[in-house]
Amino acid sequence: MDISVLWLYLLLVSVLLLFLVPTAESTLLFWACLYRLEICPFKTTTTGTG
Repeated sequence: MDISVLWLYLLLVSVLLLFLVPTAESTLLFWACLYRLEICPFKTTTTGTG
């Protein structure tokens, strides 16, 4: 088996688990907000005055 095919299968399985397990989505959003990524729904465009 080619290594790129293995990575593709791992990606597909992880995306499938993300949609099947409800806590996986909230964990992903939690880490996205901790790292201040663009997919965080609680990220605001205002800046702090500190």
